Amino acid sequence: MDNYNQMQSMMGCFMPYYKKTKHVFLGVVFMLAMLLGVHSSQAANASNIHIKNAELSQLEDAYVLNSEFDISLSPFIEDALNKGIPLTFLVEFQLSTPRKYWFDDEVVSQSHHVTLSYHALSRQYLVKRSGRQQSYSSLQKAKEDLSKIKDWSVFDKRALKKGEAYQAALRVRLDQSKLPKPLQVEAAGSEDWSILSERYRWIPSFNLLG
Repeated sequence: MDNYNQMQSMMGCFMPYYKKTKHVFLGVVFMLAMLLGVHSSQAANASNIHIKNAELSQLEDAYVLNSEFDISLSPFIEDALNKGIPLTFLVEFQLSTPRKYWFDDEVVSQSHHVTLSYHALSRQYLVKRSGRQQSYSSLQKAKEDLSKIKDWSVFDKRALKKGEAYQAALRVRLDQSKLPKPLQVEAAGSEDWSILSERYRWIPSFNLLG
């Protein structure tokens, strides 16, 4: 009986503390849930580039690259674009010969820029690449153009050797060095301005009989 009374007394002392800490614990859980929700929302709205496909085709004495990728821009980046900040993307292509016990040998390395901008007076989105500029009435249409690479001549067939195995790689990223100078400092290390794809790799098939 004494043990029972002692236990009841201990529970009586513990309950007020439990009630207080319970509220604190629930508050912490609620705050964590809110933070996770915000993080998930930010992740869902983050800018992203996803390369869907890429292939090399022979066109006379050269090989050309064709590719498609999805590009999504966060509300923050879209707002910057609509306020007149051009977005210049760097498309990088590499062709290499894999080496088992050493670094791969780079055979070809090519890159070019594609710029997306907004012209406020005409309310048109502009896509500029290789000296060609096209205008669109909607951002979606402009992104559709931006996300296609058509017949980009990347190397001459004389760069290839019979009997060699090759691996191709493609990556697309926002070139922060092309942002307005005052913005480059802010963009460095910022997740908002870090827009890039994973490196897309594939094994191309070449006809080297001729």
